[in-house]
Parts: sequence; structure tokens; C-alpha cells
Amino acid sequence: MKLIILGATGMVGKSVLREALQKDDIEAVLVVGRQSCGIEHAKLKELLLKDLFQVTEIQNELIGYDACIWAIGTSSVGKNEAEYAKVTEELTVFWAENLVRINPQFSFCYCSAGGAGGRGMWARLRQRVEQKLQKMPFQHVGAVRPGFIRAGKGISSRTRAYQIGVELMKPLNPIFPYLVRYCPWLFTTSEILGQAMIGIVQGQADRFILESKDINQLGQRLLNSAV
Repeated sequence: MKLIILGATGMVGKSVLREALQKDDIEAVLVVGRQSCGIEHAKLKELLLKDLFQVTEIQNELIGYDACIWAIGTSSVGKNEAEYAKVTEELTVFWAENLVRINPQFSFCYCSAGGAGGRGMWARLRQRVEQKLQKMPFQHVGAVRPGFIRAGKGISSRTRAYQIGVELMKPLNPIFPYLVRYCPWLFTTSEILGQAMIGIVQGQADRFILESKDINQLGQRLLNSAV
């Protein structure tokens, strides 16, 4: 499989990238973003694009890939619906439509958010994106709604609120594996999440939306099968 990742400078994108580079069945990874992910690897290629809406500038570079994992996200704090939709909806749908046009046999995984089934503005908008993606002619498509993610070494969130949450959770680090095991609907790890998102584009998921518990089930199963 040849994989495209958008959002590889963030916590979720870095998690997916780390897992993808370690998998023998992924032969090439293309990272597209405004900033470098800062990683060098034999099967990694990176394209920097100042304006991500200018996909036509690099569309020839996107030919021949099998799947995309979308990990670009932004906080809704301080934004109205139109502002929040610019990246969360418009950019996501724009890229999804172009990728499936360029590569007709294509798969897509979208990182939504835990709680996206709610009624708030941000949740309703996330649901709208999920619904639009589900209707597109992808070979495999799915969305993940992770809860609290324990990041692996060298991986961190750029969102201030999440950084505070990580600091508050530090006393629970020694028992975090038990939290994932006994409270899978609330907690996961970057390793499990990365595996689950790759599993979606490889056709391993049995449903379109994976909540935290589903993420843990799929990701852990794929980790166990790799041992």
C-alpha cells in the first residue's frame, strides 16, 4: 500500500506516521502539509504546500496512491461556525473529492473527535463531514472518534487544552494500560489509534464510525497479529 497522510505534525498524524513507517505492508508514505514533519525515512516523501486548497499544484504527485489518512484538525474555541468549517469541513471534503478523482480505487480515514455524536456546533459539523465522506465512492472509508489519547514518546499535542489534560493525567501513567483495558470507551494510546486508522483504509474495520472502544478493539487486534 502507498499511503498519504495529512496532519503529520499533530499528535494523531504523528501517531499514524510512526506506525505506517514500521509496517512492512506499507511501501511508501507521502506526507503533505504546511510545515515539515521533521522525520526522515527511506520510504517517506514530504510535500510542503503553503495553501492546502491549492491541491492542483501537486496533483501529479498524488497519482498512484492507495489511501489517505486525514489527521488535520483545529479547535472550535473562539470560532463561529463558518470559521470552524473552513478547515474542519471545507478543506477535508475538498481533499477527499480530489483524491478519489485522481485515484478512483482509493480509501480514506477521517479523524473526527470523541463526542462528535453530540448536539454542539462543532459536533454537528463533524457529523456533516462524516456523512459526506461516507457517501463518496471510496473503496474503504471510515471515521475515528478517539477519547483521551496517551501519546507515545516524542509525540505531543499542539492544542493547549489537551496539553493541560496530559499534565493532569500524568499521575495515572503507571496504570494507563489498565485504563485502556477496563475503560476502553474513554482511553486509548497513539500506537493503538495509529494501527486502527491504518486498519480502516486496509479494509479491516467492520463499521464506518469507530468510537474509542472500537478503536481499541481494532488497533489492539492488529498489534497482536503483528507480533
